[in-house]
Amino acid sequence: MNLNDIFNFLNDNSGVIQIFTTIILVAITALYVYFTSKITKLTAKQVISDIKMSNVVLGTYFSEQWFLKRIEDADDSNIFLDFKLLFDVYNKSSANGSITKPVLILHFNNDNFRYKLFPVTKERHSKKIEERGGIEIYDETTIDHGGAIFLRGGDFHKIELEYNCYNLKKELLDHIKNNLSSVKYYIKFSDNLGNKYLREISKIQSVEKTNRI
Repeated sequence: MNLNDIFNFLNDNSGVIQIFTTIILVAITALYVYFTSKITKLTAKQVISDIKMSNVVLGTYFSEQWFLKRIEDADDSNIFLDFKLLFDVYNKSSANGSITKPVLILHFNNDNFRYKLFPVTKERHSKKIEERGGIEIYDETTIDHGGAIFLRGGDFHKIELEYNCYNLKKELLDHIKNNLSSVKYYIKFSDNLGNKYLREISKIQSVEKTNRI
């Protein structure tokens, strides 16, 4: 076949060749998009954290009969609230990341009254170091655990947090006395990427049972 025969063949079959060429280009483009997407996802896992929370459990005295009886005639000066929160966190990505320690929200559905409780992040310790003339001298130290939970790539942590509230406001105490059956529990937190989360807690139990084994 000489050069003229080739040109004649191409001219006679230009429509078929154009269709075939278009199919090849579409296939190449589809493969390019597919592999680009895969590479993008793999790259994202190297630079963007992916933190998941599971097994959320809240311990509260609200389910205890002795506590309910105690608050019947209590005022805001002689009662306090104590909560414990357990949950697991896992960073599915290989990139480092963090979440803030969750704020606990008591939401009374009857009138949408909300009360926020912040986790205990500091421990204060007092140690007697000497005694001078009948006066005891103590060394006061504070351990700050910080307000965030940091996870390296692939890290898994079991978290236990405490929430305390002393000298309750009258409005909160009145809601506990009169509308406790309407309360729902939520946690609010954010991650290092700026995403904010509000999650309802479904598993509620007594404080005594809420401990890491």
